[in-house]
Amino acid sequence: MNRVDNISGLKLLEILNRLDFFRQFSQEERRVLLEDKLQVYFCKRGFHVFREGEIDSTFYLVLSGRIRIVQRTRDRVLGTVSAGQFLGEGAFVTMAPRSASALAEEDAVVLRIDSKALKSLSATMREKVKDAIIAGMAKRIVHLNERLQNV
Repeated sequence: MNRVDNISGLKLLEILNRLDFFRQFSQEERRVLLEDKLQVYFCKRGFHVFREGEIDSTFYLVLSGRIRIVQRTRDRVLGTVSAGQFLGEGAFVTMAPRSASALAEEDAVVLRIDSKALKSLSATMREKVKDAIIAGMAKRIVHLNERLQNV
């Protein structure tokens, strides 16, 4: 995974403005996040964003490409995360070992935030991040319930 430093702040702000995850953030709060809280990374196809069992409190938002979520211990694909979606929220919130691996299914660009960066945010912004994670997880549960009903 290679850090991308050549994207302008204006372009990144434009990207954040399009993501549902940041909908409840003001323009100023988005700028604060871009100052030094969020980092952009490029993941080449086949790259492991993280591995099952690792202890790592990092959370990722996919800007482009697709990331496959795989449980190696049970040898099964759990799903795919694409642009506008996030991954790694379980370990980010609980500080527990990763329950699955994340593998770039195609070249991907991701935003990365770790627990240290989260703790450095104002209480209001931390709550907005947590609320966005909860909202995204709720959407995922609804989607999974719909899939189960169609089986």
